[in-house]
Amino acid sequence: MTKDGRIRLFEIVQYDEYWKPQKALKWLDKISCTYMAVVHDKDEADGKPKAKHYHIVVRLKDARTLDDISKNCEIETQYVELKKNFKDACAYLFHLTSKAREDHKYEYDASAVLSCKHITYEEIKTQSVEFDSRKVHDEEVKKLLYKYGNCEITKTELLSKLSAEDYDKFGFTFRKMREYRILKVREREMNVIYITGPSGTGKTTLAKFFAKVQNYDFFVSGSGKDVLDGYDKEECIILDDLRGDAFTKAELFKLTDNNTNSSVKSRFYNKDISYCKLMVITSIKAPHELYDWGEDVQESFKQFTRRLGGYYLYVDEDGLVVKCEYFDGKITRKVLDFTMNQVFLTLGIERRVGTDLFSKIVEKVHEEVDKTKAKYDDLPF
Repeated sequence: MTKDGRIRLFEIVQYDEYWKPQKALKWLDKISCTYMAVVHDKDEADGKPKAKHYHIVVRLKDARTLDDISKNCEIETQYVELKKNFKDACAYLFHLTSKAREDHKYEYDASAVLSCKHITYEEIKTQSVEFDSRKVHDEEVKKLLYKYGNCEITKTELLSKLSAEDYDKFGFTFRKMREYRILKVREREMNVIYITGPSGTGKTTLAKFFAKVQNYDFFVSGSGKDVLDGYDKEECIILDDLRGDAFTKAELFKLTDNNTNSSVKSRFYNKDISYCKLMVITSIKAPHELYDWGEDVQESFKQFTRRLGGYYLYVDEDGLVVKCEYFDGKITRKVLDFTMNQVFLTLGIERRVGTDLFSKIVEKVHEEVDKTKAKYDDLPF
């Protein structure tokens, strides 16, 4: 209804016994509008057949007063009902909506059409099918969002199943679920795992594997000056290829503090890492090699190893994972019962050659050179 009381979208419902639609249809055919008129003769109420009646849904190009519509259709104003959505109203004419199905109403087809203008039963049917399909899809999206909020799936898994249209439509729900997820995550004691080994052995892949088995979203640090640039409250932070110049010792201690929720000074602004439940550090250097600990070996280094749980993992070029524990000034080593090959297999990716690639190429070249030499050793010159 417009501000001056005029209406543009309405429905007329009246029984055949009291009203004939011919004059109304004749008037609608003359003016600028879109309408669908149907006959209902198979409806029931309390298990008994209802009398034959008419439904006409109208969308006027130019709004008119209720009295004007009533006069031209020769029907009392109480039988003219305002509507909000033309497509939904038309779908309900044929009982194609989910509400009509829930009420077990008889579904009408094209044979029920009395008259129409600028719209057909086929269009309404197609729109209804598309609407039902979208509704089912939207329900699935909501279920995914609730799973994300309950920490049952990660943000990466969620976004892999959402389209840009889904995100646009359910962006508010996504943000609310993210807030709820963060509230659950913040009640935590952060675990810190340190992984070292030669380049290319799969340290970063192993870090992602740890996040995956915990069902955590993960952030992998950048290689620029601000290693936390882009961190967006993921539950797992992977400080990838960490070097001693990335943080001061004090910053590293604050960053890896297992129990204290705090902000860490970033190059441009403070980063709130209180949402982090798992921090994984990868480096080509072992913890005791990361800094020149100097006189701090006895005190600061012990603080750091305490944050690491007293151990670090070493990944060798053969794919073995070794747990190295600091104990009484010494390092004890134990090969774990899983290999990087199993990690790669679990993640569904192929085992890469890694750092050994160059040496294998050189070895292959030497083999070919040796074969060539042997081939020509028997020549007479």
